[in-house]
Amino acid sequence: MSCSVSQVGGAAARRLIVLKFGSSVLSEPARFGAAAREVRREIGAGTRAVVVVSAMGQGTEQLLSAARAACPDPPGALLGALLSTGEEASVALMTMALGAVEVDATALSTSDLALKTAGPVDDADPIDFDMDRVESLLGLHDAIVVPGFVGRDGLGAPSLLGRGGSDLTALFVGHALAAERIRLVKDVAGVYASDPNSGDAGPPLPRVTWREAEEIGGGVVQGKALRFAAGRGVGFWVGGMETEAGGGGTWVGPGGIS
Repeated sequence: MSCSVSQVGGAAARRLIVLKFGSSVLSEPARFGAAAREVRREIGAGTRAVVVVSAMGQGTEQLLSAARAACPDPPGALLGALLSTGEEASVALMTMALGAVEVDATALSTSDLALKTAGPVDDADPIDFDMDRVESLLGLHDAIVVPGFVGRDGLGAPSLLGRGGSDLTALFVGHALAAERIRLVKDVAGVYASDPNSGDAGPPLPRVTWREAEEIGGGVVQGKALRFAAGRGVGFWVGGMETEAGGGGTWVGPGGIS
C-alpha cells in the first residue's frame, strides 16, 4: 500500500481533538499502524486532529544510555538535541502510518512547532508555540503530527519537559487551541484506585479530579502536566485505544471520584 495521503473530507469548520500517543503505546513499529487507525476513527467522526507522539518504545532510554556511555555528565543542550531525535523519528513514522490509512496528515518537526520553554533545560515548562502555523495547517489537513516532550529555550537550545513530558505537550497545545477534547492514549484503560498491575485494582475509575489523578494515579499522567491542567481548568481523557479496548477511559477534571 502506498503511504501517500488523501483527503478525508473538508477541513473547514470541524471540531478539533488532541490525541497523544506515548512510548508505551508506540512500543514497536507495527503499533504506529494501530495508532493511525485510532486517529482515522476520530477523523471519520468529522474531527481534525493534532497528534502528539513520544519516542518509540525504549528509544529515549537507549539514547540516554548512549549519551552517558559517551560522557558521564552530558551537557543539557546536547542531551536534549540527542533525545529529541526519538520524537522526530516518531513524527515521521506516524505521518507515514496515517498516509497508509488514507488520512491527510502533515508533520511538524521540533523547529516547525517552535515550542518555546522556560526553566531548566531538562525539566522545562512550555510557554508558547507557533499557533498561527498550526491553525493554518489544520485548515489544510485532517491531522498534523507534532513531537511531544521537546522544545527550545529562550536561546534556541533544545529543552525537555521532564519524564512523561509528552502529556504536558498535549495539554498545553490542546488548551491553547481550545480543543474540544484531549485524549492521552496510554497502555492502560484509565486511572485506577490502586496499581493496575496488582491484579485486584478493579475497573478504571470513570472520573477523577486532577489532584486525585496525581495522588492515586500511579504516575499514569505526568504530575507536572496534571498541575498545569488543574491550574487552567483543562479536563481531558486518559485511557487505551478505543478501537482495541472499547470504552472511554477516565475523565480527569472537576467532579471527583465516582
